[in-house]
Amino acid sequence: MGMKTYTSTRANPLTFLREAYSLYRIKSTDISGQVQGTIEYMRRCEQRIENAIGIRLESLRMLIIGPGQTPREMAYLGCRNEVVGIDLDVIPQGANPAVYVRMLKQNGVMRTVKTVARKALGLDSRLINELKRQLKITDLPRTQFLQMDAAAMEFPAESFDFVYSFSVFEHLPDPGAVVDETVRVLKPGGGCYLSLHLFTSENGCHDLRIFSNNRADIPYWSHLRPQLAPLIQANAYLNKVRLADWVKLFEERMPGVQFQFDFHERATADTLTKELSGLRAGGELTEYTDEELLAVNMIAIWRKPPTE
Repeated sequence: MGMKTYTSTRANPLTFLREAYSLYRIKSTDISGQVQGTIEYMRRCEQRIENAIGIRLESLRMLIIGPGQTPREMAYLGCRNEVVGIDLDVIPQGANPAVYVRMLKQNGVMRTVKTVARKALGLDSRLINELKRQLKITDLPRTQFLQMDAAAMEFPAESFDFVYSFSVFEHLPDPGAVVDETVRVLKPGGGCYLSLHLFTSENGCHDLRIFSNNRADIPYWSHLRPQLAPLIQANAYLNKVRLADWVKLFEERMPGVQFQFDFHERATADTLTKELSGLRAGGELTEYTDEELLAVNMIAIWRKPPTE
């Protein structure tokens, strides 16, 4: 394809090793809890969607933009829907070794090494077995993965009943083009749920040390504080779009779109609110709103108007 994957980023070997260790800690800790968290989140998504736009995620042809290397959302939604996932990364299916040659060319050495290591350590198989156990299924549902640029989808217009995406849009170099394509491939009356991780959120820098609770040397919102920004090691390309610009982008292309937000759990939210108050008293982060600093995910929920 010749185009960088959504999460391409360069890193020196030392940074890579640190990132790999952080990823291992994240992926190997409490796999049962991770799967349970995914299932609970997906159930909340379903409720949000039905409450907001009246669509039930059942017996639909669904598109997932950026499913990533692990099949959690694909498996959950695929139990009751026909699901197609697209990603710029190569996602290996089966045991064909030739796919890893394609991965090296498209995903890059570091991301390929991470995938191979994850599989070799048995993390993927443990996750899949736990998914099947908690979903009460003997085999994962049949779903389709396609390597495709979401900004230039190869599907005909009005191909899908629903489009879902989680934590992808913040990695897109041209998110407006992907929103346009989402609108194009949706059937009249179809809907979408697009959740993105706000760059201005406390962990929006995507430094894996923060996600693995290994942040002793990383003060809060370091990525937004110029004197501290060099401390951050982002593990992915981030477009750094701010909340007001996201709102404008979606409202221009999806009239009537509804926005919802995910926040940190109460204890963390209380800590962040206190820290933010202290930073602002010192003259920092005054150019940002409370919402864009304290919210984690912004969700755009929309139903395409039916044909007259």
